[in-house]
Amino acid sequence: MVDMHSHVLPFVDDGSTTFEASLKMLELEAANDVSKIILTPHYKQNIYDTPFDEVKKVYEDFKKTASERGVNLDLYLGQEIYCTNKIYDLLKEGKVSTINGTKCLLIEFNYYDEQDIADYVYNLKTMGYIPIIAHIERYIYLDWNNLFDLKQLGALLQVNASSIIGEEGKTIRRRVLKVIKQGLVDFVGSDVHCDRGLPIKNAYKVVQKTAGTEIANDVFRNNAIKYFNL
Repeated sequence: MVDMHSHVLPFVDDGSTTFEASLKMLELEAANDVSKIILTPHYKQNIYDTPFDEVKKVYEDFKKTASERGVNLDLYLGQEIYCTNKIYDLLKEGKVSTINGTKCLLIEFNYYDEQDIADYVYNLKTMGYIPIIAHIERYIYLDWNNLFDLKQLGALLQVNASSIIGEEGKTIRRRVLKVIKQGLVDFVGSDVHCDRGLPIKNAYKVVQKTAGTEIANDVFRNNAIKYFNL
């Protein structure tokens, strides 16, 4: 499988503060049948805003360390970018990154204070990017009946594995499984941090049982390989 949303990279956000903690997270990924991981540290101005050149250096050092430790996983770099009206300039100035050098952007929004997600999607598409909305289930103001409209605008949608197995509550679980079965979800990611579990293998089994093997393979592996040139 491909874990396309993770906070494994150390030092640059709230995911991990040591190489050792990050290496243990890689062991957990491997135990969950993950073979490829997109490292997507947060970019949020004034909170997690390490310059991308520094993020890339940490990434290269981490890849080298993981290889020296015998970790047999493919690691790729991206970011999870918090959307404000400054995102457009940040992209133009090369201060934030797409996923693995593609046009795909993993973006997130405020969970509680409403943002115009459709407007961001439209503008980013106009700039030539493919916006992926991270953990769509977390935005309490998002009308789930309008997910099709976001897809029509060109957005791709990601949900967290923890929501699929019910860690975010039964209501969220039902909603997430419904939209997965409807074909609206493009990716499942772990969103793993060093203080969180990684239920991606169990989530795959749930989706396989409820939506079928073809959809499960697409959202846990095939779509990521296709869109991110893995």
